[in-house]
Order: sequence, then structure tokens, then C-alpha cells
Amino acid sequence: MSDDKFLEQIRNDAGQLRYEPKDEAIWTRLPARISERIQARSSVAQLLASWFRPLVVSLTALALAAALSLTWMERSHDGLDTIASNPIDISVGGDTFSVAD
Repeated sequence: MSDDKFLEQIRNDAGQLRYEPKDEAIWTRLPARISERIQARSSVAQLLASWFRPLVVSLTALALAAALSLTWMERSHDGLDTIASNPIDISVGGDTFSVAD
């Protein structure tokens, strides 16, 4: 195909990765299994399961993230109440400003 030595070296290296069974019976069974899996029709239950499983997993992850974030917000909100109850005084140019609610 090409006179490039690099491509020839890649072809030689890839030859070790090629699947070439020694048994002749496998050469007849392999295409039959591939065509069987391609032509096999899934049932309605299998089709629905293939759609609903990822959907349920996504919704479960979303609910878990929401629950964790609500818990974190409630805990961090308690800290904000203690900060808000203590006023902060800032002094700029001789004037004192109070930072509160």
C-alpha cells in the first residue's frame, strides 16, 4: 500500500494484536454469532429496561445530590445566623460603619 517504513512497522506491530483463530470451526461460528446478535430483536421489556435503567440512575444521583446540598445548606445557614448576630464595625477615614443585616 505504501512505501513508508513507519506505516509498515505499525502494520507489523499490529499483526500481533490481530485475532486469528487456528480452528476452522471458529471461522464459521464467529460470523454466525455476530449476525445472530445483530438480527436478534429485543423484547419490549428489554427495550424499556435499557431506557429506564440509565434514567433511574440519573434521577437517583440527582436526588442524592439535592439531599446532600440541602443538608449542607441547613448546616451552613446556622453558621450564617451566628455571624449575622454579631455586628461587624468597619472604620474608614475616622468614620465607623456597622455591617449587619
